[in-house]
Amino acid sequence: MTDNISTYVWPGQTHFGFGAAGMAGQEVQALQANSVFVLTDPGIISAQLLEPVTSSLEAAKLIYIIYDEVPANPDIASVDAATAAFRDSGADVIVAVGGGSVLDAAKGVRLAAGGPLNASVSEYAPVMGDKVRPTPSPNDMPPMIAIPTTAGTGAEVTPWGVLTDLKRKLKFGIGGPYLVPNVALVDPELTLTLPPGLTAATGLDALSHCIEAYVSTNQNPALDPMILYGVELIGRSLRLTVAQPSNQAARRDMMLASMIAGVGISSKWLGACHSLAHQLSTFANVQHGVAIALMLPHQMAFSLPGALERYGDVGAALAGLERWELPEAGLGRRAKAERAVNAVRELVNDVGLPSRLRDAGVTVEMIPSMARNAYQLDGNWPTNPRLVDESDFENLYQQAF
Repeated sequence: MTDNISTYVWPGQTHFGFGAAGMAGQEVQALQANSVFVLTDPGIISAQLLEPVTSSLEAAKLIYIIYDEVPANPDIASVDAATAAFRDSGADVIVAVGGGSVLDAAKGVRLAAGGPLNASVSEYAPVMGDKVRPTPSPNDMPPMIAIPTTAGTGAEVTPWGVLTDLKRKLKFGIGGPYLVPNVALVDPELTLTLPPGLTAATGLDALSHCIEAYVSTNQNPALDPMILYGVELIGRSLRLTVAQPSNQAARRDMMLASMIAGVGISSKWLGACHSLAHQLSTFANVQHGVAIALMLPHQMAFSLPGALERYGDVGAALAGLERWELPEAGLGRRAKAERAVNAVRELVNDVGLPSRLRDAGVTVEMIPSMARNAYQLDGNWPTNPRLVDESDFENLYQQAF
């Protein structure tokens, strides 16, 4: 008998804590780079979140150019345009400052910039099958420093980016272990001015990463205690960050949970919730974290039979307790697992996110096409703890409608 092989994808150099963004200049120098391509979006500029980064670059006497044309859901054309701008800039390092969209776009730029001039980022997507373009050598790709401004995606420590194909109404992944950012500067201070709605949505995204990774069929046991700690942090602090945006301890908890979740999904992957949520964004332009909040309780309830004990662990972690400390500890496994579903429903309600698709701009006519795309084109569901097919996706959308 051969033991199962566990594969772990760890992040690059990571600095965590208040003020970490001010280390940008010294980390660029450590990468032996001289000219910086700062990739961001207009919201980051208007919120003045670039200031600690640019001040650090200036203190290190580094040349930089700011490119702020990343859309909320980066698509093929916008990433290809950013790649062209990077090449024209003559920069030798990418510093990405923003939420998951900016960090995903930066990974796309990094990947495409390492290949031939005529190649689109879409050609590197695994969804291309046997037509996928070979990955550039890591030595041909520019180094990247990731500075997240939301506590949600964990993209600063993951090897994947998610982009949108507008023509096909499809979200697709790019990347692999070589695309983990060289450096992550994880600074909770950059989230202090995040509006409550976006705080709630990004927090639910981080929670879904933790939960889907923990119940994933990929077995990576060394990560399990860390992932459960991420769930505990979110259960303790997401409500606080929404109710008290300037609460530094709660913001730190959420930033740490998001980073933990990113490490977790890098090695254990996701599940059907993300397959469901991606279609809501492409078909109805639902913000990703809101899409997650809409579908996570339904996906969890469906998936319970495949991971009863693990969902029980999730419920205990959300309550800040060990599993055996839960009230009525004599309850059966099913009842303990159902506590996790109920806890997530309560959390979604407490942080003010919608719970029905009809309240988020989704129409019933979209459901068959979304279910088809979720099953046929999205690569997240194969590690779901309960096998899912196209009809299951359609039923889950109907339940959430």
